[in-house]
Amino acid sequence: MIYERQRGSSWAEIAQYLGMSPTEAEDRFAANLHSWNAAFDVPYRLDETGRKRIPQLPTAAYDPSWACTQLDRWAGNRLILVNDGHPVSSGLVMASEDEAPPVTP
Repeated sequence: MIYERQRGSSWAEIAQYLGMSPTEAEDRFAANLHSWNAAFDVPYRLDETGRKRIPQLPTAAYDPSWACTQLDRWAGNRLILVNDGHPVSSGLVMASEDEAPPVTP
């Protein structure tokens, strides 16, 4: 749902796929969409003790190299005819540290 909203799908389009009304879809998923967008402004929250940072985004956002390795492993184990050590990440270009946006602690 988040992917579809980010790429411009309307609540009506999403609702049709899910078999519900647009209002039901928005009521059910709007909070998830808001949390996703807010996590880019505040990528971590503190735990109950106030000492440990809890990531708000998927692990891939914080460690893209790890995510690429996991996806390559997953695809390599499932795609029998693929003869590539990096079936997912071989075509990706990683941004250098200079190009990456700053991460707010």
